[in-house]
Amino acid sequence: MRSNITGVILAVLAAATVAYAVTSARPNIILILADDLGWADLGCYGNTFNETRNLDRLAQQGLRFTQFYAGPVCSPTRASIQSGQNQARIGITVHIPGHWRPFAKMVEPPVALDLPLEIETFAERLGAAGYKTGYFGKWHLGDEGFGPASQGWQTAIETQGNIVPPRVAMGAGRRTAEFLTEKAVEFITANKSGPFLLQVSHSAVHTPLSTTPELLKKYEAKKPMPNYPSRPDYAGLLEELDQSVGKIFATVDRLGLGE
Repeated sequence: MRSNITGVILAVLAAATVAYAVTSARPNIILILADDLGWADLGCYGNTFNETRNLDRLAQQGLRFTQFYAGPVCSPTRASIQSGQNQARIGITVHIPGHWRPFAKMVEPPVALDLPLEIETFAERLGAAGYKTGYFGKWHLGDEGFGPASQGWQTAIETQGNIVPPRVAMGAGRRTAEFLTEKAVEFITANKSGPFLLQVSHSAVHTPLSTTPELLKKYEAKKPMPNYPSRPDYAGLLEELDQSVGKIFATVDRLGLGE
């Protein structure tokens, strides 16, 4: 059975990006989060249709999880990452605002509509320790007043979907993965002296699926993987995410932070 994992942590580049400043040896931290990514979608787990060379490189140089518990829901996963607590302690056990299905045999318990502000996030803790913190992308842990800017993220731009929405005036209409990458690169460059904490929170590969015309054409022409739902639109969107990871890697290396 194919396990679909919401919010798989693609990259936690902690010790790998240590800033050797005279006054501090605290590591820079880069966290890249995907949404609704199945573990079997990556090349490092044997997929031959999708192309994820940058993620595969990360797996080769770092660690892969081969036995784990997957919570296949968006908001609870995000809540646990931000708080370091079990989702049930916070009351976010399904995605915000939850489902209401009159035909269902079981009724879901009410879900908290936001991550409580009294919860200390890891961004708040690191910010108090002198880190510059930046959050770019999907939040899904509360609306106005409960966003990343209210939870310790000093620089924050929220997006949703795989095309930047009109409310984000500086990037409206662009591919989200490309836009988030640009903002991540700007943040790393501005804070290269460190220490910094960066989270890039993609909507990819969440539905509705879409990708660039070039990538769609590429995968439509590719031979499907036997016994696997080889979707060109999904594969293209996943490659957009993979390209984002590669550009962030390249920025880290270019600025001499790779060690």
